[in-house]
Amino acid sequence: LVFAATATASAADAIAFNPGSPWAQTVGNVSKTDNFHEYQVNASAGKTLQINLVTKNPNVYFSVMPAQSHKPLIDTQKTGDTTWSTRIAMDETYTVRVYEDADATPSGEQTKYALQVGMY
Repeated sequence: LVFAATATASAADAIAFNPGSPWAQTVGNVSKTDNFHEYQVNASAGKTLQINLVTKNPNVYFSVMPAQSHKPLIDTQKTGDTTWSTRIAMDETYTVRVYEDADATPSGEQTKYALQVGMY
């Protein structure tokens, strides 16, 4: 799967945590014509970053990429996972891309999802 060919110039939305809370959640939609949305997470060294994707559509996935790479650390279309976590070695910004398999999506259909991000 190549993301660069379908990427748009829109900036990723920043994931913000409320003071004292290790979790943040955002709700979004993807569709056949707007088949991905990106989020940026500033991760701190020594913490665990956890990503959970909640959706009723089995054709919605996420990938996580470090700031200086377009090679995903995880791509759930390949693994089938709905959650992923890693220990952060150094402060870094990660891009989380939530996307839908456009070939498996009827035209005009929008799929709602919740992206949960933990930093603990």
